[in-house]
Amino acid sequence: MIRRLNESEAAPVAAPDSGFPSLEQPFTLEERPLGIRFYVGRASWFHPYILLQSISYTADSLKIVFAGTDVVIRGRALHELYRRLADHRVASVVEQGLRHGIADENTTLISRIEHTVRSKKKTTAPESAPDAEPAE
Repeated sequence: MIRRLNESEAAPVAAPDSGFPSLEQPFTLEERPLGIRFYVGRASWFHPYILLQSISYTADSLKIVFAGTDVVIRGRALHELYRRLADHRVASVVEQGLRHGIADENTTLISRIEHTVRSKKKTTAPESAPDAEPAE
């Protein structure tokens, strides 16, 4: 049975939290996000978790490798973000900049997000070997 949209049904409305996130919160969590939204100023991009290949953590940086793209997050107290990324719980990450650096040393600060698209390697077709004489 095909259901038609009644004129009395309201059209979908954008959620009130659909604006850019606040700089006060470095990352947001959801139960099962499809991927991660990255915000740098008024620019944003999305990477689905299905393309996530690896995550590397050091005290002041995280490197997130997706298929064809690397994202490097620099800041401090990034271990909680690393743990939540590994659990696929992070829904968004916001670059806060250095001006938020006055906060407590144990508070997560994302001072920089770097986004790099890896170039595809050119592959050449293998040269075909000359036809050999059939063995008898």
